[in-house]
Formats: sequence, C-alpha cells, structure tokens
Amino acid sequence: MTDNIARQYIHITGIVQGVGFRPFVYQLATQHALVGTVINDSEGVKIDVQGLRSTLASFSAQLVEQAPTLSRIDDVTITERLLWSELEKPITFGIEQSQLRDSTTVCISPDQGLCDACKRDISNADSRYFQYPFTNCTHCGPRYSIIKALPYDRTTTSMQDFTLCPDCAKAYQNPLDRRYHAQPISCDCCGPWVTLYDAKLRVKSCTELPLIATKHTAIEQLARKIKNGDIVAIKGIGGFHLACDATNPQAVANLRLLKHRPSKPLAIMVSDHSIAKEVVEGCDVEWQALESQARPIVLMRKRYPMWSRCETC
Repeated sequence: MTDNIARQYIHITGIVQGVGFRPFVYQLATQHALVGTVINDSEGVKIDVQGLRSTLASFSAQLVEQAPTLSRIDDVTITERLLWSELEKPITFGIEQSQLRDSTTVCISPDQGLCDACKRDISNADSRYFQYPFTNCTHCGPRYSIIKALPYDRTTTSMQDFTLCPDCAKAYQNPLDRRYHAQPISCDCCGPWVTLYDAKLRVKSCTELPLIATKHTAIEQLARKIKNGDIVAIKGIGGFHLACDATNPQAVANLRLLKHRPSKPLAIMVSDHSIAKEVVEGCDVEWQALESQARPIVLMRKRYPMWSRCETC
C-alpha cells in the first residue's frame, strides 16, 4: 500500500509572489485531499506534500496548467522525500509564514490594473470598498512599486504603517478569499486616502503646501479643477502625473509650455475601449495590450483615414 503513496518536495521559481500562488496551491491540494504545507520565500514557492502517487501526478501538472493569471513559472523541481511517520504526518494541508533567505531566485509581478471584481466592489453601494480608490486584491493593484525587500509580505512594503482593520484582517488571513495575503489590501477604515494641496506656492516639500481637501471631497474638487482648465499633479503608485483636460486646447497648450514639449505627443487617458476607438486606430495586438490586466500606455495612431494599418493585421 505504501508503494502507492509518496511524499514530494516541489520548488517553483518565477513570478510567484504577490499573485495568489499560495492560496491557489492550498485550494488545489485540498481538492485532491493531499496533506502537507506550502511556503514562499525569496527563493520561490516550496511545497511539501504527501498523497497517492496518481493524485500527486495530477496535482503537479495542474500547478503549471492552472497557475494564477498573473504568475509566471520559470522552473519546477520535484524531489522525492521519505514518508512522514504517523506521528509527524500532517492532518491537512496548510500555509506557512514566509521566510527570508540569503539567496533570491524569485521575481516580483509588475503593478497591475484594476480587475473586474474590484471594479464591481467600488461601484457597489453595499460593499465596504464602495468608492474607495485604493481597492485591490491578489489579482490586481500595486506590486513592484511598493516592495522594499523580499519575501513579498506586508511588512516589507510601503503598506507596513497601515494596520489592517478587523474585516481586512479576516480577508487577509482566509485562504479562500481573493484578498488572502494581498499585501496592499485596505479599505476606507484602515488604508491610505487622497488629499488635495494647493501647489501655487513655491515650497520645498508637499508637507508645506496648504491642504485644500481630503477623501471624496478632494477627488471632487480635483475633477472640478481639471474641468476648469487647470493643470494638476496626481501622485500615482509609480510617480507623479501631470494632467489636464485633453479637450481643452488652452489647457493642453499651457501643459506643453510648462513641459517644454511643443509638438511631442502626450499620453491620453480615456474611460473605455469604445471612446479610445473614436480617437485612435490600431491592430489586434495593440488593442489586446491596451485592454490587458497590466493596463500599459500603448502608442497608437491618430484616427486619420490616410493612415494604413500595421503589417501584423
């Protein structure tokens, strides 16, 4: 009977931190009725698992085939180990705390755009994330721009100063929740918020600027300033962005003068795919990149009839 049972040590490297890999392994192992543990550290994800050989074969294959969307597996090493004794054998499959190692063999996922589930949360008046601008989960949100050290845990990110409220802590600790170990997780009660400052004064730091408004009022007043033709500086997770109303010729001219950029194209932000198609045209590859989870800036052609489509279309 023991010939049909095996214990394996599986080491996975690549982009496997901050992408929901541990809860994915936990759920997959639970589905297969396997016992053991999973841990991630600066060397990758490490799985110590025991069960029927046939089940382990399926489990190992699905680790790669069904890996989280934001992950990237570079290498999988499987090593046979001695079976646990009856006294040592785990009863279930569990997730262990991350550990720091001397060596580093993992990559961190780049920042990701808002996923559809979080977008629904922000729009849902019954959700505790309703209209909270920093809503995120393991499938979206900042990654690379907030990390300070490996392994990728909250204490090694810029979120370490924001103590989780009871509701966020519950979600953070639940392997079946999509916000399990999502390091930037926060809400209106415990997370960062936005503030609006008057930048007309020449000062050395933002802390010396007069505070105009905070939270929703700050967002509303900022939108009003953009509509009135002002140029604003918005601090994102990766730096500051100068913004103005792209449909206001004078505002755009003022921005070009300010940036010493008389003719070079400026990035345009629109709300959705249909509006983008009104101002630019591109091939399938370009549209797919524009709508991907990473939400990158994509260089496309202005919508003029004389422009020919690219060779890949």
